[in-house]
Formats: sequence, C-alpha cells, structure tokens
Amino acid sequence: MASMPSVQGVLAVRARRLRATHWRGAGDMRPRSRRFPGGFDDAKTVRRLLSFAAPDASVSRLLFGNRTFLAVWGTGALVGIVRWLQFLALGIHTFEITGSPLLVSLIPLLWMLPLALCGPFVGVFADRSDRKLLVLVSLTIALLFSLAMAVAAARLSFGFWPVALASFVGGMLWATDIPVRRRLLGDVTKAEDLAPAMSLDSAASSSTRMLGPVLGGVVLEWFSLSGVFILSTALFAICVVAIASIPSAKDARKLRVRGGHFFGELMSGFRFVIEDARLRWIFSITIVFNLWGFPFTSMIPVVGADILGLGPALIGLLSSGEGLGAFIGAIALALFARPRQFAVIYHFGTAIYLLLIGILGLICLSFSAGAEDETGTLASFLVAMMILLAIGLAGACFSAMQSALSYLNAPAEYRSRILGALTLCIGTGPIGFLHIGWLAENFGPSIAFLINAAEGLLALSILRRLSGGAPASMALFGAPR
Repeated sequence: MASMPSVQGVLAVRARRLRATHWRGAGDMRPRSRRFPGGFDDAKTVRRLLSFAAPDASVSRLLFGNRTFLAVWGTGALVGIVRWLQFLALGIHTFEITGSPLLVSLIPLLWMLPLALCGPFVGVFADRSDRKLLVLVSLTIALLFSLAMAVAAARLSFGFWPVALASFVGGMLWATDIPVRRRLLGDVTKAEDLAPAMSLDSAASSSTRMLGPVLGGVVLEWFSLSGVFILSTALFAICVVAIASIPSAKDARKLRVRGGHFFGELMSGFRFVIEDARLRWIFSITIVFNLWGFPFTSMIPVVGADILGLGPALIGLLSSGEGLGAFIGAIALALFARPRQFAVIYHFGTAIYLLLIGILGLICLSFSAGAEDETGTLASFLVAMMILLAIGLAGACFSAMQSALSYLNAPAEYRSRILGALTLCIGTGPIGFLHIGWLAENFGPSIAFLINAAEGLLALSILRRLSGGAPASMALFGAPR
C-alpha cells in the first residue's frame, strides 16, 4: 500500500524547485544560465512561456477540441443556473411571506452552511474515490429531490421551513462542486490549459449568476415556486446525461489516493495549507470576501422590492447585473490575464469589490431619500444596475484568480483536500450572511452595505499589513510545472 508523502517533504521539493528556477531580480526575467539547475533547457522553457503568452489558443483547444471538458464544464454551468435561480426565487418568496430581511439572509446562509460542514470531508473522499461517479450520484440525488419539491410546491402551501430545507439540500450539492466537479475538470485538462480552463469555468459560473436570477424571477412570477423546481429538475436531468456520457479516466487509479487514515488525510490537507505561505494568503482573502463581500447579494431582493418597488421579474433582471459584469470580467481574464498578474488581480479585485458595495450603499441611501415617479424609479433601476455590473467585474477578478491560484499552487496528491479546505473557507459565508441580515433588519440595507464594506476593507488592509502582500513566489508557482 503506497504511503502518502509528508507535508514537509512536498514543501521541501517545492522549495528546491524555487531555488532551481531563481531569477536575477524582480525586473529581470532572464535566467542565470542557458540551462536551469533544475534540468529545464531554454527551448523547453520558451515553449512553456509561449503557451502562457497565448491563452486564447488554450481556450480554443478547450472549447473545440476537448468534448470531455465541455461535458464537465457545461454541467457546472447548468448546475450554476439552478443554484442562482433558486437562490433568488427562494429569497423573493421568503420576503413575500415574511417581510423580514433577516429571514431572507438565512436562505443563502443555509445554501452555504454545507460548504463549511462537509467541504473538507468531501475533499478527502474525492481523493479516494472515482470523481465521475461522485458527481453522477450527487446530480441524481439533486434531480430526485427537485422533482419531489416540484410536486410538493404544486400541491401544498410553502412556508419558510420547506424553503429552508430546499436551500440546505441545494447547498449539499454546492459543497461537491469545488472539491469534486472542479477537480474532475482539472483531471480532464492538460497542464498547459489549466489556467484558461479555470478562467472559463469561472466565466461559466459568472454567466449563471446573470442567467439564473433572470430565469428565477420570470419563472417565479409566471409559474410560481413549483415552476422553479420543475425547471431545476429538467436541467439536472441534462447534467446527469452529460456526465454519464464522458469516458472514465484511463489513469483513474493514479488520480486517486489510496491508503492512509481518513482523518489523517483530512488533517494533512489543513497542515499543508497552514505551512504554505501562498495558500495561507489565498485562503485568507477568500475568508474576507465571503464574510464581507459576497453576502451583500442576499439583500438585492430586499433592495429591489423594498427600496425600488420592483416585481420578481425586474428583481431578477437587477440581480443579473452583477452576473453580467462577472461574466464579462471572467472572459477577459481567460483571454488576457498572465500568471505573473494573478496575485495582483486577486487582491485588488477583492478590494474594489468591497469599495463598490459601499458606493451601492450610498446610492441606495439617495434612493430612499424621497418618493419617486416612474421616470425616477427607472433611473434608479439603471444606476443600481450599472453599480452591480461594476461589482460583477471586480468579483470576476476574485473568483477566477481564486480558482486558478488554488489549483495551481496545490500539488496533485493534495489537490482535492486543499480544494476541500478552500470550500471550508468559502463556508464562512453563513456568518457574513447572518451579519448583513442583522444589519439590514436593524438599520436598513443601505447602512448595512456601508458598514459591511468598511469592515471588509479594514480586514483586507490588516491582512495586507500582516502578510506583507502576496508571497514573492506566487507568480512563479502560479504557472503549471
């Protein structure tokens, strides 16, 4: 039975690689000699760098030359549409039946709670199991649950607790996305295409944040809550067929880690993150974003209904502004971002995202200052839409770079466990949702946005001061080896 490499051993190997590819200085990218001490000659290095210099070629290969990638990538997109259409529809339904911003914030809290509870365990299990089978089983369960909820919603009156149950079960599927489906996406992608693949996956995820809310608002307004679950069932069925059609990896046994104690492997992933400065920095910013950044989205239905006086369809359209900006940003990053820029994009994208939430709070305060006619309401809607579009652009910098940096800085033998630990960091979001829900309940959504943005920017500045910024080796290890 093969033994697992120690955390210290893997770190030592990576340290030797860093020394072996030492550069003259920060501004001089010429190697010290014609042949690197690590055994890479100039020709091989140039070919590798050229593969990064033209990421659009990688995008073409992935979209038009890898049908397995398309199936896994498309499944992520369809599941994302289900996630965000339910996210919005269940939030609107909750506000309609309760009128409480705090209870509305509990819906995304329940969506994200399984990420904290199950993410690390799913990561270890994904290392030891057939990832295609895991994705297929989770999708089948989600399909059957959505079908049952569609029947129940058509026959019964849905209060808060059935909505809460649907949110929690949806979160269970979400908990498998990063450590299982995204790991499967990496398994079926060539090393030189990993960064564009992760950016494309982020672009698909961003587009679902645009399409999902629009569909959720329209379907809820025209077909009620049962229509939302019927559409979810149909999309899950397509995903099951897509994943079932992909071939099993020929080297699946090599891609799985066998042996070792389950909890020992779980802790080894956490130890690796703690001992690696790059991953500590990546995950710390992830926590900041999920505590003070992303939770603001739970208040969009409240802003639309309470401040702007919109119906479900227009609230869905308003929510899609953030997704549209994220989609545009993710596509631009997939085409033009270079590995040496990843860390800077990641950090400053998060900072701009938080700053724009504060600006949205100021804009919402001006909306609340007095009554408006139809022309004023339209102008307010368009201004809010533009701010959300800008927030989405900044959010793409975070989400795309988080995926690329986390995957590329994780050794293959630790990858699912490290992505499981990342899911745990994302799972801090419920605290953020509860926080902004309490603020909105007591001070209104506008003040909640302002306080949340100020706290997030303060936390980010403290993190930057404590860490001294991104580790110096981030750009080097951000490239596939």
